[in-house]
Amino acid sequence: MPTDLKLFQSGLEALKQKRYAEAVSFLESFCQIYETIPEIECQELFEAQAALVKAYHFTGQHQEARLCCQKLAESNHPQIQTWAQQILQSLPTESSVTTPIVLNQILLTAEQAAKLLATGSKALRFRHYAEAVQALEEFCQGTDAGFKDYYQGQMWLVKAYKGNGQLEDAIALCQKLTNIDQEVTQIWARQFLPTLLPSTSQLQSQTVQPAEKAAPVKMTMRSLSEFKIFCQNNLLEDLKEFESVRKQTIISVSLVSTVIFIIFCLLVKSFPLEYIIFCIVQKVTLPYFLIFLFLFGFLACLWGWIAFYTSAIETYTHGFKTKIIQKIFDFINTNKTLNYASYASEDDNQYTLSAFIHSQIFQPLIKPNKIQQQECIFGTVNETPIFFSEICTEVELKHRWIKYLTFSQHLKMLSSMMIPPVVIRMVFGFLLPLYSILLVTKLIKSIPYIILRILRGQQINYRHFEEEILRNEVSRRTVFKGLFFQANFNKKISGKTIVLPNFANTNLNALNNRNEQQIKLEDLEFSKFFTVYGDDQVEARYILSPNLMTKLVQFRKRAKKNIYVSFVQNMIYIAIEYADDIFEPKLFKKMLSLTPMREYFETINLMLDIVEDLNLNRHIWGKN
Repeated sequence: MPTDLKLFQSGLEALKQKRYAEAVSFLESFCQIYETIPEIECQELFEAQAALVKAYHFTGQHQEARLCCQKLAESNHPQIQTWAQQILQSLPTESSVTTPIVLNQILLTAEQAAKLLATGSKALRFRHYAEAVQALEEFCQGTDAGFKDYYQGQMWLVKAYKGNGQLEDAIALCQKLTNIDQEVTQIWARQFLPTLLPSTSQLQSQTVQPAEKAAPVKMTMRSLSEFKIFCQNNLLEDLKEFESVRKQTIISVSLVSTVIFIIFCLLVKSFPLEYIIFCIVQKVTLPYFLIFLFLFGFLACLWGWIAFYTSAIETYTHGFKTKIIQKIFDFINTNKTLNYASYASEDDNQYTLSAFIHSQIFQPLIKPNKIQQQECIFGTVNETPIFFSEICTEVELKHRWIKYLTFSQHLKMLSSMMIPPVVIRMVFGFLLPLYSILLVTKLIKSIPYIILRILRGQQINYRHFEEEILRNEVSRRTVFKGLFFQANFNKKISGKTIVLPNFANTNLNALNNRNEQQIKLEDLEFSKFFTVYGDDQVEARYILSPNLMTKLVQFRKRAKKNIYVSFVQNMIYIAIEYADDIFEPKLFKKMLSLTPMREYFETINLMLDIVEDLNLNRHIWGKN
């Protein structure tokens, strides 16, 4: 057996060092030994067969590669079957030109696949196309169509191929995506494919004037009337489906809420309030065990309702971003120069949080240490690089002391000390007043949290509810919630200039600890909307030209939201406040109404208009 494994390892090593003929010899010998024992199916055999396909391919033995791959396609393992079928499609026939293929491990765990997808997404966002191609190829080859975000990875791989100059690979994969069963991906592939194929005019210009650089094509901004037609033709059926699910969700939530409310009322009615008052008046020991049971029952009702409500909302919103938001983004993205991601990796979160702190717009007493980042849009608009994302930054404080007060921690500690049950019951009885106070605190904290989220028709984050209310492990305070926009500033500046909204409802975190001096500007209309702080009067006036101030005022009037702008070192940052989640469907808003769709459209369009409204591509964006 050690000799067999040595053949396997020698074959993989030869393949890694591109000694393909030796790899074929070692791997063939290894496979022949194990194939004579039909009852044995091991991971090494599958890996050896997969490596042998690659070795055959690079030695020009295409027929042998196809035969080996067909054996794997007949495996009893569904994932290996799917992998082999995908590789079969990429293997050339005897008459075709050989193109290199990349084979990695056959199976990826969910954690490995998610890590590769996040790495590819981040590399694509920052235009590290070679790195993105490598990570996304590994992801696509190690997963199948049943894996979450499989087709999202394929779409990103097309874009990575394009950015890396691998147009043939990009076209081949994009054409393949036009024929799959998933409608959203089909539509995307059909819209993206023309951007990979050169037009007749492009070919003529390359033939007649090969040295002349084509003028950049300005992004065509979509109008609201065009968007209404688009909704009617492309979103109506999906919206009808979501509306049906929304109505069913409301009915389910209403029924369960009614049942839990009845139970809650029965608990309130049977609560021995008069007896407790009597005990207090007569200075008799309170029935803490009875109080504890009732309080626990109240909290259990809220706990159960939260769990059901969260599950129902998740069912309703499932697929909304891929079916609706992705289509709206593709409609707006006329030049296909932008990318959209519905989630961000932990590395991306830390990068955005660092940029948010660096902006110095919001300066709370304690710096935010937690960020939730959802939709990200990045790319170029009229040759201007842009990046913006919906974020929520928070200050998170952990209550490390709470573990010394909870019943579960006490029970665990006493059990580990091998203390008799009688003593445990005595300790429990002694600490009942403390446990009851903790339950009252949880009830007081949970009710406003629940009511506020219900009135807004928003999803309740069950994990946050459990951490903040049920376990009381952390406290979170929101610093900023809304859209955050950032980019390079082409002029080196020594200090910083901060532009804040001049209204009573300005975020207090933007006013705390302001050490900069206030700068008075002559533009009266600008001063009506904004207050400027900075380190240098001359530099601030240099940055805030009359034209830029006019554009900021116009932008503020259009957005009708609090807008914050900062110029720090070589960066520009823009933050726009939103109270609610921007791209989440609301439970109590009809999906067949144009209003929510219009909000999504106008929000994305508003951010893309920043470049044109502020003339960023001509004045302050880009590097000379």
